[in-house]
Amino acid sequence: MKKKSNGQSVKKNKKLNIEKMSNIMEGALKVFGKNGVDETTISAISKAANISDATLYEYFSSKEEILFSIPQLYTQREVDRLKEIARYVHCPKEKIRVIIQGYLEFYENNRLYTSVALLSLKGNRNFIKSDAYRIIREASRTIIDAYKEGVQKGVFREEIDPYLVRNMVLGFIEHLTIQWLLVGRPKSISAYRDQIFDMVLRAIIKESEKDGLDLKCQTLNITISKE
Repeated sequence: MKKKSNGQSVKKNKKLNIEKMSNIMEGALKVFGKNGVDETTISAISKAANISDATLYEYFSSKEEILFSIPQLYTQREVDRLKEIARYVHCPKEKIRVIIQGYLEFYENNRLYTSVALLSLKGNRNFIKSDAYRIIREASRTIIDAYKEGVQKGVFREEIDPYLVRNMVLGFIEHLTIQWLLVGRPKSISAYRDQIFDMVLRAIIKESEKDGLDLKCQTLNITISKE
């Protein structure tokens, strides 16, 4: 009984630690989004999280560590969600569409995170070298897997480098999203799902599939991301 009690205590403490860390990251995200990363101080993050500086340092050693941990909180949720949805989508073309939809809805519904991720983290060399960047790479892996599946099923061109396909998809999405962040246009980036999908599909689909091209395997109206 004693061992069980200790085990429950450890689980409870671990849960409390995760909740506290999440609270700190949520607070930091608000301050980063408002003031910018360079102008944000540890004290400002502590205030936003309603804790003391000393308590914050129990969980994070620096502002940079907090910044790099934010994608683990946000992106991992979307990776898990996309993987779950992908289990029920068997058409490679439709998987590409769902992935594009997932990125656009996620970025649109989490504007503060998107601003920090694309305007601050994307060009940060230390972040690219960090363990946290692994989550970002794992998310983009879904594009590569969908493309490879399409090649195996004879739908997509086999001579294109899968990583080039990934970069093309993300390039369309991120260029549109950065414009949305900086100048407020377009009003809704998720509304461009089908246009981006159309451009991507026409670049990767086999020539034999292009005659009378039907871009949809089926109509999927899925809300992938949540605020």
